[in-house]
Amino acid sequence: MATLSENWITEHLLDFEYKKYMLLGYLQKVKEHFNEQKLYPDLPELIAHYKNLIQLKNNTATLENNFKKTIKTIDYENLKFIYESSNEDESLNELKQIIEYSEPLMVNELNKGKSIFDFAEQNILVNHIGILPIYNKEGYFLLYPYQSKKVFAYNYSFSKVTLMQQEVYGLNSSYFSTFTLTLSKPVDKIKQEIISNNPGLPNPPVYLFMAKSPLPNEETFLPIAKRILYRNLLNNTD
Repeated sequence: MATLSENWITEHLLDFEYKKYMLLGYLQKVKEHFNEQKLYPDLPELIAHYKNLIQLKNNTATLENNFKKTIKTIDYENLKFIYESSNEDESLNELKQIIEYSEPLMVNELNKGKSIFDFAEQNILVNHIGILPIYNKEGYFLLYPYQSKKVFAYNYSFSKVTLMQQEVYGLNSSYFSTFTLTLSKPVDKIKQEIISNNPGLPNPPVYLFMAKSPLPNEETFLPIAKRILYRNLLNNTD
């Protein structure tokens, strides 16, 4: 199973073996992608699933404490009440079993994903081509993969958006072009070619991201470069 729905635990059949099968199938795909150093979209999806799991775990504990239970008898030897079982108890126990099984498996894969993310981020160098203009809300960034003769160019825009009734900055990007490096056209000459193709921005900021080790472009290099660019632009916003 390649993906899990947001409510995979509580929807449809609430059965431990069934949910175990679903989770293991999903995590197997995540593990395969992580072994190839492919982080996206698996890592953010896994983070979201883990947060939902912890929230469900907390809600389950609250629900368990609020259950009204009927006393069946008293165990005088151990000084405790024996409660009658109910359908609610059985469903709750099944849910708790699913959560207890899922949590460590998710944490294990999350730790792997974080290690790959940290490694990738440490192996991406960021620079800029030419002088950076004062206006940096629109421009370009380049991905220069490890030992590659190809450079991938993207345009970006950085502007305020309303999210949850709050104004925050958002980064939008789209593919622009691919450039082949030669002796007569090294990477620092690409800016002039970009300007000639888009005279509307006569001196755009052009950021360069260079990978020091092999990284999957779409699944790791590009999304992490965008995160770095976002932080860079945010730190230089008035």
